[in-house]
Amino acid sequence: MTATPQSPASGAATLAGIARAAMPATSRLKLPGGTVFEMLAAAFLVFLVLIALFVDVIPGLVSPKFPYGDFSQLPDLTLNGLFGTDDIGRSILSRVLYGARASLMIVGVATCLSVSVGLLLGMLAGYYRGMLERMVDLYANTMSALPSVLVVLAFVTATGTSVGAIILILGILDIGTYARVAKAGVISQNNRDYVLAARAMGATDARIMMQEILPNLVPALTAVMPTLMAGLIITEGSLSFLGYGIPAPAPSWGGMIASSTDLLNRFPVLIVGPTMAIVLTVYALNTVGDYLAQRLNSRERGN
Repeated sequence: MTATPQSPASGAATLAGIARAAMPATSRLKLPGGTVFEMLAAAFLVFLVLIALFVDVIPGLVSPKFPYGDFSQLPDLTLNGLFGTDDIGRSILSRVLYGARASLMIVGVATCLSVSVGLLLGMLAGYYRGMLERMVDLYANTMSALPSVLVVLAFVTATGTSVGAIILILGILDIGTYARVAKAGVISQNNRDYVLAARAMGATDARIMMQEILPNLVPALTAVMPTLMAGLIITEGSLSFLGYGIPAPAPSWGGMIASSTDLLNRFPVLIVGPTMAIVLTVYALNTVGDYLAQRLNSRERGN
């Protein structure tokens, strides 16, 4: 009996099936319930994202740019007075909630930039090795050796204070870390059965990297992402505190703390809102990141 030649389309389907069947379990990161603190941290992050998206439609919330009450008014049980008012009478709660939108937008876009560029460089460096790998390692080592706040300050001083400049430099900061994670993942998978099978069937390098290797990099990138985002929250807050962050009168957590320092001895309540926002957000991101890393490590040990 004469064997029927296999069409390219059926070969591609077979290749995809082999890759999925041989794919390790770490490519499908399941998230069973964690501890109470981990679940609370995840719930807080979801709540914060919802607040950032829908802060404009919260009933009764006043504008963060205009005075609402008396100068440095003490907290009360009303919505806008829950954290009191700042040095010119604006609602601190309103400014904290609108500041969440600004911080999450900047950190989110910067993270997308870091992941996109770092993933591309890391996959190419891990797959082809050689000079490209040495260049990526040099860049990652250089960025990790420099104080992030000083790098951001130097960049913003040279380019001027703007949201775009802040996003760009924050995105540049973590490219090396994501590249390292991606490179290590590609190197560990280069000789796996599903990659060798794809090469034997004539798959191109681009197809192997995008369809066989990339899905298995997602869990590791997802695990490291919250911790790096927590670092960006701190860096962005420090930048705003030093006066090089989000331009006034737009609210920012670091800027709110900086504007309250002169009155801190008499009105310490002024920094409670923005300080709590930064601390809780960073704690929640680190807690979720630790949980994801533990789940990933346990599944890798299980394999």
